Amino acid sequence: MYWADVIANKLEGKQVIATGITPSGHIHIGNARETLTADAIYKAYLKKGGEGELIFIADTFDPLRKLYPFLPKEFESYIGMPLSEIPCPEGCCESYADHFLNPYLESLDDLGIELKLYKAHECYKKGLYDEKIDLALKNRDKIREILNKFRKDPLPEDWYPLFVLCENCGCLKTKVLSYEDGKVKYVCEKCGYQGETKPFKGRAKLPWRVDWPARWSIFNVTLEPMGKDHAAAGGSYDTGVLIAKEVFNYSPPIKVVYEWIQLKVGDKAIPMSSSKGVVFAVKDWTHIAHPEILRFLILRSKPSKHIDFDLKKIPDLVEEYDRLESFYFDNKDKELDEDSYEKIRIYETSTPKIPERKPINVPYRFCSIIGQLAYKDGDIDMNKVFEILKRNNYNIEEFDEFSLKRLKERLIMARNWALKYGEKLIIIPEEEAKKIFETLKDKQKEWIKYFSEKLEEINFDALSIHELIYQTAKEIGINPRDAFQASYLILLGKKYGPKLGSFLASLGKEFVIKRYKSLVS
Repeated sequence: MYWADVIANKLEGKQVIATGITPSGHIHIGNARETLTADAIYKAYLKKGGEGELIFIADTFDPLRKLYPFLPKEFESYIGMPLSEIPCPEGCCESYADHFLNPYLESLDDLGIELKLYKAHECYKKGLYDEKIDLALKNRDKIREILNKFRKDPLPEDWYPLFVLCENCGCLKTKVLSYEDGKVKYVCEKCGYQGETKPFKGRAKLPWRVDWPARWSIFNVTLEPMGKDHAAAGGSYDTGVLIAKEVFNYSPPIKVVYEWIQLKVGDKAIPMSSSKGVVFAVKDWTHIAHPEILRFLILRSKPSKHIDFDLKKIPDLVEEYDRLESFYFDNKDKELDEDSYEKIRIYETSTPKIPERKPINVPYRFCSIIGQLAYKDGDIDMNKVFEILKRNNYNIEEFDEFSLKRLKERLIMARNWALKYGEKLIIIPEEEAKKIFETLKDKQKEWIKYFSEKLEEINFDALSIHELIYQTAKEIGINPRDAFQASYLILLGKKYGPKLGSFLASLGKEFVIKRYKSLVS
């Protein structure tokens, strides 16, 4: 069975499935794994007739921990302040937190995710945490005892589970000295200010290991995906379970542990990290591929399986999705074995808006070529696209409205990918091609001459050109590989390139014949 269905089948009653993020930097697709995992389980539970709610808690009240590489030097003065109270780095949003959170929330709509949003700083200021803060302070010895079970360096006896917002500098780097009659005395470790205040309505924040179990009880969370760091032995989930039970009298949620998504950089796979700048932001995904492809990347495998994400292999990923889509429409109404049904469920979970009928898909890699050839005046010239597709044996009349819309979007996305992560399609000048021609083997020169003559005799479509390459190579007595290399060299200046038959058909008969014949005349 599909992994999300396996989890959903174990659930009963109303489920509150929680996810969230700290918007301290660009929110990347590694972060999105948590949100998408929660969404997949939520949708699977609804599919079986369950009742549930999907909530997202943005940790906007967390402090800025350090000066990240992407921040200007002047932001060093904001270290220790809540993200919600720090100005936007680029002056375009209400706060630092919103600057990084808003693009992600907008991306969730594209990804087909509907959830209820809570911002931590608003929750604290509204008083949602007040009861839990009071309980935590009154049970500080019990909390310290729980945390010390898992610490090498025990917390001191005068430790309190709270950070007060300094009334002088607005920083959370404070130490609580006492709690009496609903007030805390504290000292700021940044500016030295000493004060007394009621720690409610946003005047203070619980530390993460206490905040997490507190929010479980505040929002009645029953299930939550979490990274393997939180789920490790002695991690924040283990301590959260004990604090939830012994302090907040709440049964902790079911944990669903997910692995990291690693970004392939050269030969290395590096875990994504906003603070280190090793990211591919979710907001940038739709510049190179449709949202359902990201869902497919993450949701096709169990959360416990790590993912190596290689930007250079986006065409392979999209074409794998296309094959799955084709399988879905060919088999969705049949009696299926478990493996086949799992494929159906992967497609359904990956695709928030399933087309009414099987679309016609032009391969992504081919679109990356067409998109470059048909780009004109800042847009894709669809008339030229149709000409290229016809020469590549496509029947344009078979494309429905959905297929045409997807095609136009894919052409733009694939072109973006090619220019930034793939290979730019640069046809070398004729003079450069002539110089390269002189360096070719005699048999390659003979083949180019013969091939250019025969090109005029065939229908100029991809299949006919492909067959002619092999036919002429055989008649001349040249290895087809040498014929392919010769063609790529005189067109692109290198020994490799796109599928040659389709590529030549896309370039057009007039240009191709002119280029080949100009070299042998």
